[in-house]
Amino acid sequence: MSRLATRRNLISGAVAIVAVAAIIAMSVFLFRPSDAAMGDPVEASVPVALSAANVPAETKLGVVVTLGSSSGAAWKDAAQGAAVAAHRFSLSGTAIALSTADDRGTTEGARKAVEKLVSEGVSGIIVATDGEQVDGALEAAASAGVPVLLPYYADKVDGDGAAWRTAPTEAQVSKSLTSALAGAKRTLLIDAGGGAPASVDVAAKISFEPGADAEQLAADVARRTGVVEPAKADGTPGRAPVANPADAVLLSGNPTQQATVVHALQSANVTVPVVLTPGATSPAFASRLAQAGGTASGRLSTVGPDAGDAAALRPDASGRAMSGFLAGLRVLAQDKEAKNLTGDVPFSEVANAADSRSHDAVVALVRAVSTAGSGDPAKVAKALGTLKLGPADGIAGPGLDFTRPDSMDGEPAVLHFSAQDLGLRPLVSGSGGPASWFSSPAAD
Repeated sequence: MSRLATRRNLISGAVAIVAVAAIIAMSVFLFRPSDAAMGDPVEASVPVALSAANVPAETKLGVVVTLGSSSGAAWKDAAQGAAVAAHRFSLSGTAIALSTADDRGTTEGARKAVEKLVSEGVSGIIVATDGEQVDGALEAAASAGVPVLLPYYADKVDGDGAAWRTAPTEAQVSKSLTSALAGAKRTLLIDAGGGAPASVDVAAKISFEPGADAEQLAADVARRTGVVEPAKADGTPGRAPVANPADAVLLSGNPTQQATVVHALQSANVTVPVVLTPGATSPAFASRLAQAGGTASGRLSTVGPDAGDAAALRPDASGRAMSGFLAGLRVLAQDKEAKNLTGDVPFSEVANAADSRSHDAVVALVRAVSTAGSGDPAKVAKALGTLKLGPADGIAGPGLDFTRPDSMDGEPAVLHFSAQDLGLRPLVSGSGGPASWFSSPAAD
């Protein structure tokens, strides 16, 4: 590809980002009430309540999360979307109880978490975490014959047991990362603990270990991407940029490590596009980046399901389904008695982080219970394996086809990061508007 073609691709990407940002800004101006009271009812056209027939009374579902700072903890707040789904069903008289267990970030902890939930009589389990410990949860669930959904886990799922991944696979992620980097000829990989994504071509690689000097890393990356190094305090000139600088950065690692590196790159004036691995879509990334003093920027992109709030702005069935999820979230956040999944803080305090992926996992399991007409896990698993679900069923994100273990319909989207407040979530005191990921406009 010629230098002119590369430049055209990058300019086209920038124009697309600006266009979407303008659409989002206009949508906020047109549709967000400026002074709506917290108790105002949701407009009747938004489908808040979800209904399901033949669901036995006191149906219970399990949710496995990772608390603390162990592997997988980045998703514990995203998992709060499960509470939104349960509440939406309760509005139509379908009572869905949720029981939550902490896997403590270990394989043995994951086994014990699943065993606890099985002993409580759950009909299915959402494993709302990732990391090596998930294997322990899958083994325990397979032994008990309980179906499992995996909304955040991209690693390989063994064929034993009834387990469905609703997140993109590693192969899908690699393909989409390649698309996100399509305009670059010399990609620099920063491996911050996530390894090198398979099948993604990179020209050079830098490793960044936890606790290492992020400023030193950023200075090296700046030089490798063509930034002129400033003179030292004693007047000594900085090092000259490399002869053939990298024109994009691929950052791989857990969400908090990615946030640390991104903040350092921004401070070092690195201006080439930075593409992140999918952990960046977790609430932990946005939270840590804000705490560090970094900023949301359209120059940051990642890949993942098109399951962000901006999907609610689409004038189609999927937009209406996402609007229903967000309306249900606002209703639950207004309930002063509502708690988070672990019951230790008000739901309103985690409402900015609750996402549609865990919500959709609960919706899918409830639809399977309804189809089976039973809460028996074996019958629920059998019924789930026949279902194809979409917006009409209450699925807010991509459609789900459970006739196959990897259930997400379509490919992951290229997502861009924005600090634009869409006005679709309640504001948490002192937090400002939540940052969000939005997909690129479809090409003509």
